Amino acid sequence: MNGITKHSRTLLVVAAFFAVACSNDSVEVVALSKIPVVFPLNEQHGAHITYSDSGQKVLEIQAGLLQDYGNMDPAYVFFGDGITVNFYSANAKTATVLKADTARQLKKEDVWGIGGNVIVTNGKGERMTTELLFWDKKEARLYSDAKVQILSDGQLIRGKGFEADQSFDTYRIYEVQGEITVDDE
Repeated sequence: MNGITKHSRTLLVVAAFFAVACSNDSVEVVALSKIPVVFPLNEQHGAHITYSDSGQKVLEIQAGLLQDYGNMDPAYVFFGDGITVNFYSANAKTATVLKADTARQLKKEDVWGIGGNVIVTNGKGERMTTELLFWDKKEARLYSDAKVQILSDGQLIRGKGFEADQSFDTYRIYEVQGEITVDDE
């Protein structure tokens, strides 16, 4: 029996050692369990989205890749592999076309950051290029604080900063550079 008691004591000491050695700090456990979720909720290739108002097409978006990160804070949608946005006028003809490499839409504010080879062309044939543009969809407004170039009636106007209505019919350029021909009529 003496051997069983020795064996029981040894087992008890080993068990006590493991109980003390294997304690977990609850703060560390919670921190480790909060692994950030960086995967999109859904992903679409060759995305095509059409917005309409009273049966009339007002906006059309095409993107090579669309990823919805509604699980992030702030929630956003990423558009990649090229994006084209067609803004339609009241008579449903394309009035303005916006093209870029990528875009990111903040879902709550509905503000879009559009980047990389941004080109906006309106129905009058005026063309604006920049590397970064913001589109406030709720306010129907385009703006940027980056360098911009506008080609209008054969004239190239450069500036730093820009704002316009989303149809790019009326716009303002800041810190203007270049030669502008003005009719004296």
